[in-house]
Amino acid sequence: MNNEEQFDFSYIFTTIQKWFLLILLFAIVGLGAAIFYGYTAPLEYESSTTLYIEPEVKSNVVNYEGILTNQSMVGTYKQIIKSRKILQKTIDDLQLNLKYGDILGMITVSSISDTEMITIKVRSEYYEQAALIANEVGTIFINQMSVDMGISNIVVIDEAIANAEPVAPSTIKISIIGLALGIMLGMLLSFILESMDTKIKNHDDVKKYLKVKTLGVIPDYSIDFENADKKKKYVHPNVGPDLRILTEPNSVVSESVRMLRTNLNFLDLKIINVLSTVPSEGKTEVLSNLALSFAMLDKKVLIIDCDLRKPKIHKNFGLFRKDGVSDIVLSRGTRYFKEAVQTFEAKELNVKVDVLAAGSKVSNPSELINSKGFAKLMEDVRNEYDLILIDCPPISSMTDGLLVSHLSDGTLYVIEAERTDYQVISSCIDEIKASKAFLLGVVLTKVNIKRQKKLYGYKYDYYYSNYNG
Repeated sequence: MNNEEQFDFSYIFTTIQKWFLLILLFAIVGLGAAIFYGYTAPLEYESSTTLYIEPEVKSNVVNYEGILTNQSMVGTYKQIIKSRKILQKTIDDLQLNLKYGDILGMITVSSISDTEMITIKVRSEYYEQAALIANEVGTIFINQMSVDMGISNIVVIDEAIANAEPVAPSTIKISIIGLALGIMLGMLLSFILESMDTKIKNHDDVKKYLKVKTLGVIPDYSIDFENADKKKKYVHPNVGPDLRILTEPNSVVSESVRMLRTNLNFLDLKIINVLSTVPSEGKTEVLSNLALSFAMLDKKVLIIDCDLRKPKIHKNFGLFRKDGVSDIVLSRGTRYFKEAVQTFEAKELNVKVDVLAAGSKVSNPSELINSKGFAKLMEDVRNEYDLILIDCPPISSMTDGLLVSHLSDGTLYVIEAERTDYQVISSCIDEIKASKAFLLGVVLTKVNIKRQKKLYGYKYDYYYSNYNG
């Protein structure tokens, strides 16, 4: 089995599993509707009469050619039986309150191959009427063939008898059909809904829709509340809940950050730009924790906040916004960046990072980022640090991130799971590639691991073996 076939099977299986409750609902509705119909639909009774086309006998010898002729005429006789002339006369003779179309729908004419026997079956809501019509149709057919065509070798060998046992509806048969139709309709709707859901949900979607690699998967923070560590947590007066790598170093989120650090460490890059498509995807939190994780390896790390419109880095570390990027660039070389750098230090853990905050508010952030002064700032910090992580505004609405990507060694793209359509993300990634920036890969954030493990357990167990939910 090739990869495409395996993927298709996986897609079908996971789609059914994801929408199982919807499929189950339709199955129950289908079964319920079928059972309701089975108990409320009018009962139908069936009776049948059998006609025989007698072979010609001469001198006690059967004429086999006549038998073959009779067999070939069976198909013609069947059509004649259902003709308007025969059935209308039946209606008139029995004084039935029916039309030709009504009685035609009640009658089934059949024969066994290579025989001269014709069976006339009649279904009706009244068992006595079914037998009456079957016998009358047979009698009228025989008489008409004798009068109109001079054929007198057709006889009744089995008259219809009124059968008081209903043949329809069959509750079991209808229930099976209703259940099957419900399941099929539920599955059809599930696949339609799944095809309409174009949001990036997991690393398989990243590979399929975006054609880039996933460097890290950060679960939703709620996972650590379910899998809480009872040990005493690290407390810093200026640290907020977003710096999990410090406050909860043994959490699943922290371990995920370390895995991301390992993947990036192999690339051995100096300046990494961190982007997202839209606000609040967890970009700043990923960057902050990632910077601290590298600092734990005794690397000299600098964080630069280039989101000059809505900066957040300084808040994460309990620092000040003023005297930062904008102030250094606007000084036109009269100030060196070290004058504005602030240091965050967790002495108990022997961890510290330098932070260059956004600085004073400016009216033209894009022009400032695109200036020679900013390019000079990037050159200066490159020579002083082992790793520089840059936080930029969402790329879907601002060009700042693209401008910074030109000056970076690589760009890390943060995507919140189950939030943004892949077409929007793909368009942003195309812009990054078109600008000839180096896209390192994707980091998925706020992933519902409990749901993903349910759908893709064997894959996500590898990433989150510490999670037992």
